[in-house]
Amino acid sequence: MSNSPNQSTQFVPINVLSRLKISPGKNLTGNVRIVRDLATDIHSSIQQWNVIHLNGIIILKNIANIKIDKTYPEELKGLCEDLGKICDESDKIVDNLKLLANKMKAISDLYKRTDNLFTTWPVKKFVSTSEKIYQVYQKEAIVKRIISEDMAHDYRDSWKILHLAAWVHQTQISDNVKTILESMLIETKLR
Repeated sequence: MSNSPNQSTQFVPINVLSRLKISPGKNLTGNVRIVRDLATDIHSSIQQWNVIHLNGIIILKNIANIKIDKTYPEELKGLCEDLGKICDESDKIVDNLKLLANKMKAISDLYKRTDNLFTTWPVKKFVSTSEKIYQVYQKEAIVKRIISEDMAHDYRDSWKILHLAAWVHQTQISDNVKTILESMLIETKLR
C-alpha cells in the first residue's frame, strides 16, 4: 500500500512499557513493593518535616518580637520550649529517615540482580538517594537545634534576622535533594 499525496501520515510515538510488572488491579509484591513503600515513607517523612518547619517559623517570629532587650520576658520560656519540641520532632524524623535508608540498603544487599526494579533506576540508586536525603536532613536538624538554643539570647535585630533566615531557607537542603526525591517518586510511579 503506497501513500498517495492525499493521504496524510500520522506520527505515532513509541510507547515504552515500564519494566515494572504491574497490571491494573494487581498489588505489587516482593522487592518492588518494599522499595515503593520505603519511597512513600521517605516522602511522608519529608512532608512531616515541612509541617513542623513552618510551625517553627511562627515560633521564631514570636521569639523575635518578644526579645527586644537583654531581659528574658516570662512568655519567652514557653516559646523556647515549643521550639525545642519542634527540634525534637525534627530529630525523630531524621531518625526515621536513617531507618528507611538502612532498610533500603538491606534490600540492595539482598537483591543481587543488576536489572532495574522499576523503569531506569537500579536498586543502588534508591540506596544512594535515600542516604543522601537522610544526610542533608540530619545536617539541617543540627542547624535548627543550634538556632533554637541561640535565638532567645540575642536581642539585636541583625542576629534575630540571621537566625530566622537560617531557619526559613534551610541551607543544608539543596534544590538537588528536592529534585532527587521527586525523581524517586516518579521512578516508583508515585507521581
